[in-house]
Amino acid sequence: MKRIYALTLGFLLLIMVTSCNKTDISDDGLRIVVLSPELAEIIASLEATELMVGVTKECDYPPELTKLPQVGNFGAVDLEKVLALKPDMVFTAGLEQEALAAELAKTGLQVHTIHLSKLDELPQTILEIGKLIQRKKQASAVADSLRKGIAEMRNTSMGQAKPKVYLEIYRDPLMSVSDDSYVGELIETAGGDNIFSVLERDYARIKAEDVVKAKPDIMICYSEDSLESILSRKGWQDIPAIREKRIYFEKDIDPDLILRATPRALEGLRRLNKLFFSTD
Repeated sequence: MKRIYALTLGFLLLIMVTSCNKTDISDDGLRIVVLSPELAEIIASLEATELMVGVTKECDYPPELTKLPQVGNFGAVDLEKVLALKPDMVFTAGLEQEALAAELAKTGLQVHTIHLSKLDELPQTILEIGKLIQRKKQASAVADSLRKGIAEMRNTSMGQAKPKVYLEIYRDPLMSVSDDSYVGELIETAGGDNIFSVLERDYARIKAEDVVKAKPDIMICYSEDSLESILSRKGWQDIPAIREKRIYFEKDIDPDLILRATPRALEGLRRLNKLFFSTD
């Protein structure tokens, strides 16, 4: 599944892999290559789209990012294309790009590897990115808005009866999310009760029979299976979410609002909260 790359990222922190003494680069001359759609979206939200000279194919929001030179995809970046763009700094994300980050660092580039997975620490990471790209004022505004929005959502959902939620991110093998994952945090913050709150990993395999036993009130399926396919699963016809027609797909709630750790997390929270508590 093309979006699953985002679900393998580690703990939320900022790591400078290497520095080439280019911290005094002027705003006007800064050239950035970004190898993650989350990071590209964050940088764009800081009014710094013009600083990006290259991205990966997954960088599709805001739409103007699709017009930038592409250097491969998240899992297969073309090192030569990156170097040809002569960037002053490169942003990479997650454990999957650590080897690439090391290779880029060997060339003398300034490389920043950022792991995104904790909702409450996202504002601080945005501040750190803003500092790196000389957009501290914009970063402060975005971070403050995020903190306020997250707090308001928690207050909104507090005291309400939590619906049991099942979110499916993959079909073969069947996979869901734990409460320790970024997506699990969104579900909890929006007022849902994740039926797989505890798993061996943030994003892990599950058993179909455990979904049936948990009797979720709401299902969100990003596994690309059709409703007909899901209904054909043994025993699933009796799940409350299916019986009450409270099963949602990509067309109902954009996966990028839920799976990508970006400022649009607030919109994702609002959409989830509406799904959880709407009486329509």
